[in-house]
Amino acid sequence: MPDRTHWTVALDETAAAWNTLEWMDANVANGDSVRLLTVQEHFGDTRERSASRLTLAEHHLESRHRDLRIERVVTDGPTIERLLRDATPADVLVIGGRRSDRIWAALTGRIAERVIAHATMPVVVVPERWRRKHDADAIVTGVDSRTAADALAFAAGRAERTRDGLVLVRAWEPPTSVSPFGLVYLERDRPLWEHEAQLELDAAIRAVGRSHPDLRMRGELRQGRPSEVLQRAAASAALIVIGRRHRSALDAFLAGSVGEVLLHRAQTPVCVVPDRSSQSDGASRSTDPVVNQERRRRRSTEPTAVAQEDGQAG
Repeated sequence: MPDRTHWTVALDETAAAWNTLEWMDANVANGDSVRLLTVQEHFGDTRERSASRLTLAEHHLESRHRDLRIERVVTDGPTIERLLRDATPADVLVIGGRRSDRIWAALTGRIAERVIAHATMPVVVVPERWRRKHDADAIVTGVDSRTAADALAFAAGRAERTRDGLVLVRAWEPPTSVSPFGLVYLERDRPLWEHEAQLELDAAIRAVGRSHPDLRMRGELRQGRPSEVLQRAAASAALIVIGRRHRSALDAFLAGSVGEVLLHRAQTPVCVVPDRSSQSDGASRSTDPVVNQERRRRRSTEPTAVAQEDGQAG
């Protein structure tokens, strides 16, 4: 029997926040514990109005799930600090993606990105334009050698609990260099990088298969930018799961984080899972022992290719 999940769900007066409640309705299971949380800002709703909102949310969930343990909490801001502090014991934090426009999000504080950058637990962001699809029956996760281990474990666990299928997607692009004619790459290197991506995808499939032998899953290897590939793969999915690579919202914005792009463009809820074993020096060594084994095998037979790989990753 799967372990019970502890949820913290942030609610405010916006439509995006109420989308989180609809998403919870489809993902919570009897026996789970749910902490409904609203943060009271100085110029926000009255405390009575905030408490009333949580009461309505509690009744909504209880009417559909009889065996839930629900707690209602009204706390004082600032919002980001309180969300991070009050949600720390939770297994999963669920928040609304309030802004679809990236520029407007930057001007108003980029709340979702800042929460994700510092959270120690998986964070699900439900977009304000999301609409529940009853035929959405898959969880899509991005396979990435630097952040895959924890994200894969979370995605497989959610897919097993919800009885959804799991789609493991590995996006890849050949390395490019800048020339007077634009971005170029050597065509002869393309099979090498495609092969490297396939190795990582195969390793991820084997790892998930060992820990979840009865889980329905498939792998997809696609060429293209990871954010664009994941959006296409998740067009009819219930959830996108990715690992967190950047440690601050500023780093993500400047570096074009896949998660940052998905938060503002994807119509599917996105879960960002922090990599607990990440190295502070930014090394690209995989956290999956199977991937590392494959790389050691390749190192003995393809020294030139591995040298190119290590140089690109660094």
